[in-house]
Amino acid sequence: MNMLQSDKVKAKALELGFMQCGIAPAHALREQQALFEQALAEGYQADMHFLEREVDQRFNPESLLEGCESVVVVTWSYLTDAQPASDHYRTARYTWVEDYHQAVKRQLQPLADFVQQECPGAQCRITVDSSRISEKQWAVQSGVGCYGKNGLIHNESGSFFVLGVLLTTARVDHYDSPQKSDCGDCDICVKSCPAHALDVPFRVDARKCFAYQTVENKSVRDSVLEDSPLLFGCDICQERCPRNKKNIQKVLKMSKTSVFLRLQNRDFENLTKEGFKTYFGETAIARRTYPRFYHAIEIKREKSRNFEILTTEKSNILQCAGRVLKEEAEAVEGLIQYLNQDFEESVRLILNSKGRLIVTGIGKSAIIGQKIVATLNSTGTPAVFMHAADAVHGDLGIIQPHDVVLCISKSGNTPEITQLTPFLKQNGNKMIAMVGNMSSFLAQSADYVLNCSVLKEATPNNLAPTSSSTAQLAMGDALATALIVERGFTPQDFAKLHPGGSLGKRLTMKVKDLYKFNDKPAVAPDASIQEVILEISGKCLGVTAVLDGEKLVGAITDGDLRRMLQKSADYAQLTAKEVMTKSPKTIHEETLAADAVNYMNTNSITNLFVVDADNRYLGVIHIHDLIREGFY
Repeated sequence: MNMLQSDKVKAKALELGFMQCGIAPAHALREQQALFEQALAEGYQADMHFLEREVDQRFNPESLLEGCESVVVVTWSYLTDAQPASDHYRTARYTWVEDYHQAVKRQLQPLADFVQQECPGAQCRITVDSSRISEKQWAVQSGVGCYGKNGLIHNESGSFFVLGVLLTTARVDHYDSPQKSDCGDCDICVKSCPAHALDVPFRVDARKCFAYQTVENKSVRDSVLEDSPLLFGCDICQERCPRNKKNIQKVLKMSKTSVFLRLQNRDFENLTKEGFKTYFGETAIARRTYPRFYHAIEIKREKSRNFEILTTEKSNILQCAGRVLKEEAEAVEGLIQYLNQDFEESVRLILNSKGRLIVTGIGKSAIIGQKIVATLNSTGTPAVFMHAADAVHGDLGIIQPHDVVLCISKSGNTPEITQLTPFLKQNGNKMIAMVGNMSSFLAQSADYVLNCSVLKEATPNNLAPTSSSTAQLAMGDALATALIVERGFTPQDFAKLHPGGSLGKRLTMKVKDLYKFNDKPAVAPDASIQEVILEISGKCLGVTAVLDGEKLVGAITDGDLRRMLQKSADYAQLTAKEVMTKSPKTIHEETLAADAVNYMNTNSITNLFVVDADNRYLGVIHIHDLIREGFY
């Protein structure tokens, strides 16, 4: 068999309209396979279980084509000059042209024919996002792309492209080297992701990604469709990437612009099943099916209408804010009627538990749960937060048999919660439900129920969680406070858990922790006024103790000296005992610094003399010491 010339293959690929072409030697990518399997183990694939099947094939081309010697990878740009007419119902850029599966396959076939013409007897196999092969990994190996922090990217031409792979048994005279990312410290794509799916750089968490939710997830929740910026797919991170902003790619000669780009907002809203076939049948959107796609349109349309209702005139801003606060206050007050035996039993259950309290939830309830956990931990109740979505993808190992689980949910019927409940029952964990729907699956399954029902949300048309999330937060505070009382949790206990910050200082810092950093001014009772002045000035505390041995018999402040001058011009013969204030204010070294503050304020003084248990003089604490530590 003839040796295939790399330059000829690449020239032919560019002639056919591909943006780039690279060739890598076929071999098993064991290191990349191990990383892929690790990501699968951590659940990054969400419910795309097809990724878990026949993993070896994805990283070994010979499993797809026996005797495979070379992997030819091409990139196909889907950028187009056309823009959608609709300003509300938008989709990812790759849907703006014909379905790339068909387009790339159509253009790869002549390339396969060329390879077989150049190397008679060579076998070829074309794959475009259809076979179990890791196309992105082979794109890296062939030098046509590298892994950026949000997926595959080319250092020069950006990331608005898809891949095609041609496997062949022909050997090539020259193979390309892998391309390395030069993203460096740039994290624009990570910060721009509205779903936080890129929080771990160089990994896309499908469980959070809107592209997965709107394309692959067949049971996507309405709340996700509402939050998603696009109807189908998501390329916000790509739009923000500097590579895509500065590199203008050529529109492919072979690409066809999708006819749906001319649809106006009203056309989407009135879309029929036949219209879906007409306008979207030749695009990647066709895989979503009409019912799912139109449901997403309905969710977007309802959100748009609600937004118009939410728009408030400036003159009504304060009125609107006042109404929200009033309604949320009423929602919290309404919880009092729901406090019953279940609440009492829940407190006793947590108190007597040999394990921890595991708090779980999803969406806004998850955020509330995290705050409740923070409050519980800081007040003596060991608690751990576990996100419900993560729980059903491996984090259930957090839960031990003796743990009590608090599930927080407004509806009580979210899929993640309903999937979690059977495990808790099987594991023998007692479950407390904090729920706003008493007829829900969660309420019916729990051992105890904390009713957080509210009449309505504070937003117009009963939209975003406001009153309901405030009610959950308040119920969590009620639970934590009841545990504080029943546990007999003292300020001293609180101080042990809060050693840092002003709270910790107020409960732990003592006078002895401060006075030792000051000089220790002292004079004898018969000391001259000059000696007194020098001692006060030299120690910079505005005061000196008068000692008879180790016994504190008096104190002299700079105020005492000023008053002395006002009373007598002949002070040269005076001694310390004639000017001093007898029985000065003292404080024990074991006293809390916070109490020293109160003592100074009560007596309108700025210094206190520190003594030990035997009333021996130890030093001085000044108001500046307390200010420096944040007590004022």
